[in-house]
Amino acid sequence: MKISVYLFTFLCCLFTHAQHSHIKGIVSATNQPVLATISIKNTNQNTSTNINGKYHLDITEGNHLLVINAIGYKTKEVRVSIAKNEQKIININLKEDVLGLDQVVVTATRGYLNRKKAPVIVTVTDARVLEATQAVSLSEGLNFQPGLRMETNCQNCGTSEVKMNGLNGSYTQILIDSRPVFSALNSVYGLDQIPANIIKQIEVIRGGGSALYGSNAIAGTINIITKDPSENSFSVGSNLALIGGNTQDKTITFNGTVINQDFDTGIALFGMKRKREAFDADNDGFTEITEMENTSFGLKAFNRPTDRKKITAEFNANNEYRRGGNNLNLLPFLADVTEQIASTVISGGLTYEYLNPNLKDNYSVYASTSVSKNKNFYGGLAGSNPTGENIKESIEGFGKSKDITFVTGTQYAHKFDQFLNNTGTFTGGVEYKYNSIDDRKENPDFEPILQTTHLIGIYAQQEWIVNNKLRILGGLRGDIHNLAEETIVTNPRANILYSINKNLRWRTSYAKGFRAPQIYGEDVHASLAAGEISRIRNADGLKSETSHSFLTSLDWSKELENGDFSLVTELFYTKLNDAFALEQGTETTPDSGIFEWIRSNSDGAKVYGINIELKYAPNSDWIFQAGATLQRALFNNKIEWSEEEPDQATKEFNKTPKVYGNFIATYAPTKAFQNNLSGVFTGPMHVQHLAGYIPTDKLEKSPSFFELNWKSSYQFFVDTHKHTYFEISSGIQNLFNAYQNDFDQGVNRDVTYIYGPQRPRTFFVGLKFGI
Repeated sequence: MKISVYLFTFLCCLFTHAQHSHIKGIVSATNQPVLATISIKNTNQNTSTNINGKYHLDITEGNHLLVINAIGYKTKEVRVSIAKNEQKIININLKEDVLGLDQVVVTATRGYLNRKKAPVIVTVTDARVLEATQAVSLSEGLNFQPGLRMETNCQNCGTSEVKMNGLNGSYTQILIDSRPVFSALNSVYGLDQIPANIIKQIEVIRGGGSALYGSNAIAGTINIITKDPSENSFSVGSNLALIGGNTQDKTITFNGTVINQDFDTGIALFGMKRKREAFDADNDGFTEITEMENTSFGLKAFNRPTDRKKITAEFNANNEYRRGGNNLNLLPFLADVTEQIASTVISGGLTYEYLNPNLKDNYSVYASTSVSKNKNFYGGLAGSNPTGENIKESIEGFGKSKDITFVTGTQYAHKFDQFLNNTGTFTGGVEYKYNSIDDRKENPDFEPILQTTHLIGIYAQQEWIVNNKLRILGGLRGDIHNLAEETIVTNPRANILYSINKNLRWRTSYAKGFRAPQIYGEDVHASLAAGEISRIRNADGLKSETSHSFLTSLDWSKELENGDFSLVTELFYTKLNDAFALEQGTETTPDSGIFEWIRSNSDGAKVYGINIELKYAPNSDWIFQAGATLQRALFNNKIEWSEEEPDQATKEFNKTPKVYGNFIATYAPTKAFQNNLSGVFTGPMHVQHLAGYIPTDKLEKSPSFFELNWKSSYQFFVDTHKHTYFEISSGIQNLFNAYQNDFDQGVNRDVTYIYGPQRPRTFFVGLKFGI
């Protein structure tokens, strides 16, 4: 009897299965299986391939359009006609997306979207570019996008900032996995503290972004997307660089990923250990590049309890020591000039995402935090002979800084099947950000900087797909900022995408932005000028800075027989109202050793220009990309940055060239053999030069620079399946030694008088092992 029941049940199951049509097959690229998602267009039906590239999808009878998506490959559409109870085998071969034209980005709309369909132009630097340019940290990989330029601001401590479209770093919102936990204190040294080996891609939106991301997104937004666990792998590498041919910069990195067979749980681990010796370019005994030791560790893990739920957790820890000045072998207060910082940064986050069964409603809840502490010393004997009295005064250069940032929020997105006679997507959310800064010095004349910021942001945007050619996006954000004079700061945003044809897209946008008059900003840095500690304070009655940004662009891309071509031209204009400007102040107390800059409102400013980005891959062997920016950045009226020399007043932004650009050319006859040539051009610019080494303040004009870099690497595979390999690499950065040659010298030098390339000619070799 039991046998009859089992047989009957088996036959029923077989009969039921036969009543359904289905398709199955293998998704591959160059004869290798690919992890991909296969969906039926305009339906909720989808499936994914397994580790061998195999898939199975139940389907109703009729004509359908399959859409196949995979990271690193071009999206492919396949038409399928299937009868009732029919089973078809459809194998799919994908083409590599060499130029990343079909990349999925999140920064444009705070949701996953194909770059071509994003109403906001998004440019991307991926891990391949970071490898090709030998970037060890984030700061070394930000030069290779149009509109971006890295600038070093101090010879003693190596602070740096990224400028976007001519605006200083304080105008750019930096996000870590879409979260604004990168605080003002982090920005002083943090660009050097994010290892390149953790980065999956860097997404950049130029132009005002306050309607989505809050204060400080006036110039644009840089979103650092970290690597997700995607396959089981492990790699460890080491690199030795010789700055100027003899100063060592040593780095060890590791990456490891573990993911289960169901692809619903995984963890990615990373680490970096870097030790760099100090570099003295002009042999005066004072550093131009700081001594630095950095240790980083982190992880990113996820779990999918169901197909529609995802929990992501992140943790990062960084310890760094850096020192500059002279006599680095002595205690800091016994040297003539010392800037020494020992910092610890701990950060982490948790995100929960839920997708409704109808696949139209998406919910997310998140919380992220970052705690930064550092012990610092700014001071020294300033060239005087050591005595008990001046040693006591020098010891007062010790200080401590602490920064706590906490961000939490929730977001909801809904896809409309019918919105004004077509489809659309609504995205809205609430975000709260808390930031506390405590910056103190032993010097009793240095007033502590104590600042607590509360920011509550409520945002909403609606995307309307008018038809196959036209998309319109409108958004509004309201911020309640405890340091702003307004009760609620409102910032609207509007974007239009019009696809002129299959290959050509036109975008235009407007956005309003703001910056509250915070005490501590990216421009607050205790540096040394002529042996004096300098600081910045806000003028009485300092008002919020607001902006109006306009952009318009043409994006033309074409798929070639064996490659791709892309050309983007973008016009930008940003008007700043009550723009913050720095003017010289007076000493707080006579002979206190503290020199003041005053942050005040100017009559306004404007920046405008054009960005151009070209990418060309004629085949899989060659990839070429280049970017260029032509711009002007001007205050409406001259700024008297020098109290001693008022005739040096200027409208020009400090250290902002009118033209700059970059390129990368890659030749890879095989995937194992990579050859990269890259370059960065920086045009002439005005640089403020403070008295000390020179007799009076002077506005200098720098020469232009062209950095040329070369890197080659080769992989030796240990096994026949090419899973285990050794990689060797070598190259030269700044091949022609395009480097500043007029540094100030001695104890009275202006340490902020530094411009141009980050390093002189540098030789490097590397070794990597991976499985």
